[in-house]
Amino acid sequence: MDIQQLPPMPDRHTGEPRPPKAPSDQMDRDEPVRHNSGVHKAIPAPDGEGPLLEWSAPTKGVRVLAGVVMSVICLVVATFHYGGVGWVATWWMWLLILPWPFLFIFVGREQRVSAGADWVVISTGDYVKMYELVKVTVHIDGMAHTVRMLDSAGRSARVRIGVLEINHRLWDLAYNGILHSVHVNAAETNKRAREYLLLDRPLHLREW
Repeated sequence: MDIQQLPPMPDRHTGEPRPPKAPSDQMDRDEPVRHNSGVHKAIPAPDGEGPLLEWSAPTKGVRVLAGVVMSVICLVVATFHYGGVGWVATWWMWLLILPWPFLFIFVGREQRVSAGADWVVISTGDYVKMYELVKVTVHIDGMAHTVRMLDSAGRSARVRIGVLEINHRLWDLAYNGILHSVHVNAAETNKRAREYLLLDRPLHLREW
């Protein structure tokens, strides 16, 4: 890729110019909705960094949906294992299938994330400088794709990509930093990262 085609790094104080839309699994990318419950829930900017620009956290609805998906997966596995729906008469099978939405609400941990023009911080307190990454890898954790990032200062962070995408403006900021780190700084990647994140040919640089 010609690095001259990369969108510029936003100003670390204003966040302008905002990067173009990043590739996303989220279907609706037109409305600039933060999809959060207020700045009081945002993780503050790390000491010495530029101001907080975007933040997000999974809502209860998102966690319920994840639990429903897990229940459906268990149902499919049970049907396949028993060769049909004969398992429905086995009472303890329902204990393995039904509780997941409730577990995701009451037991599941909420992963929050905040971002500035050139940094991302997650709810564990870990943060990375997005334009100084030396390694970016994507892995499958359960049912979700997770990105693991390491910057030149040795800081690291691991976060579900779906959590970053909840606020698409946050994801746009983070993705632009990943692109620059990979193509300008030659950050190390794995095959899944290059393919899932479309790092070799981002959507906004394609010629249709």
